[in-house]
Amino acid sequence: MATKGGTTESPDTTGEDFGEDMGMGMAGLDTDFDLEDEYKPEPLVPGGNYRGNVVGVAYEPEAHAIAWKVCLADNGGVMSDGETPVDGSHHYTRNFLPQPGDENERTKDGRQTKRQAKVNMMKRFADEMKINMNTRQIIAESIVNQDWVGLPVIVSIGLNEYQGRTRNQINRMVAAQAE
Repeated sequence: MATKGGTTESPDTTGEDFGEDMGMGMAGLDTDFDLEDEYKPEPLVPGGNYRGNVVGVAYEPEAHAIAWKVCLADNGGVMSDGETPVDGSHHYTRNFLPQPGDENERTKDGRQTKRQAKVNMMKRFADEMKINMNTRQIIAESIVNQDWVGLPVIVSIGLNEYQGRTRNQINRMVAAQAE
């Protein structure tokens, strides 16, 4: 920090007692830890098909998408750490909605417009989920009324690497068959 004489002082960070502030805003930090010894990678669900239930559906305006939250249930088994149960874990998938301008842009493979691709993906999803997503009004009402919460589903879980971190993702979701 600057002083009137123009010299700088650095806070004393050599103290062993984090109970003292030491100029770092850490007064009262009384938890001891060692990152090297305690770090554990996030447990992951092995890739495959799992039963679950939709526990949340929301519109995400910034992504122009419908976000689905699924809780796995009645599968048994544990995650990659050998101890965390698969059942009870939450996973997410999204439906991207057509937006203005999509009709003027082609998909990466150039076979159709982005609008057509999004419409086609949503139609296949709705058919496989056995739900009505025919118009934005129907979708909005279903989200507000939480009509899709509680639906039993089968999800295909895969692994995806993003920014050097491996994580689970739902690759496909369909309505579970009634038993």
